[in-house]
Amino acid sequence: MMGIGASPTYDPGSEHGFVIIQSNIAYFGSLIAIFAGYASVTSDQASGRIRLLLKLPYARWRYVFEKYLGEGLALGTFTALAILGGLTVSATIYGQPSVLAAVTVPLLSIGYLFVWLSFAVATSVVAKTGRQAITVVISVYLLPMAWTLVTPAVSWIVGDDPALFLFVERLLPMNAYFAATNWAIGVPNSHGPARDVLTKVLTDIPRPTTIIVSELFELVPWFLSGWVSVLVLVMWGLVPMLLACRRFATADIA
Repeated sequence: MMGIGASPTYDPGSEHGFVIIQSNIAYFGSLIAIFAGYASVTSDQASGRIRLLLKLPYARWRYVFEKYLGEGLALGTFTALAILGGLTVSATIYGQPSVLAAVTVPLLSIGYLFVWLSFAVATSVVAKTGRQAITVVISVYLLPMAWTLVTPAVSWIVGDDPALFLFVERLLPMNAYFAATNWAIGVPNSHGPARDVLTKVLTDIPRPTTIIVSELFELVPWFLSGWVSVLVLVMWGLVPMLLACRRFATADIA
């Protein structure tokens, strides 16, 4: 992992600010989003506040949406200010980045945090306790780091097709975020951190776990494109929340 203040192993250019933002958002920002949302509904259930609210003419979807929106506004504002400050410092030290990357990378990063917040709130809607909710969400968060544990099962499902195997890896939120932001930054197509990708490309330091798609395929499959990873993030942000709201609409709030 690369955190705030970590030194690159290559000669950094104007993209370095994005590299730092990407890593800190992926590993640390997502945890903030998770802890902001995982108990948003279960805490009201435990205190009994939710029963009082839902006795009023108050739509259940609105209750969930306002929970999400309240946390999201605070999270988005803080993240936007932090990214703006980081890019300002980076541009002073490493040079001015492209305008397109300066717009898309922050938007993808804030959107990624909203994805985790949405998933955490959705899990809080269907979980009975905050402990259950945080266990589910943290398990999904940690899955890319424990991928070797599920590799045999994935290989059995997709067979010997490396493209499909990589696509399954990119279905995880963190990997999809790396792939999408690498696309926006302009580094080679990979769902590894941009720091590792650039280290592999620009130095002789081996990065055996960092897979660059163009090294495997002459013609990159369309489903390994960066824009597909953006759609994966959108699905993670929408589908769990919609399913949770649908279940919550008919749930018996005792």
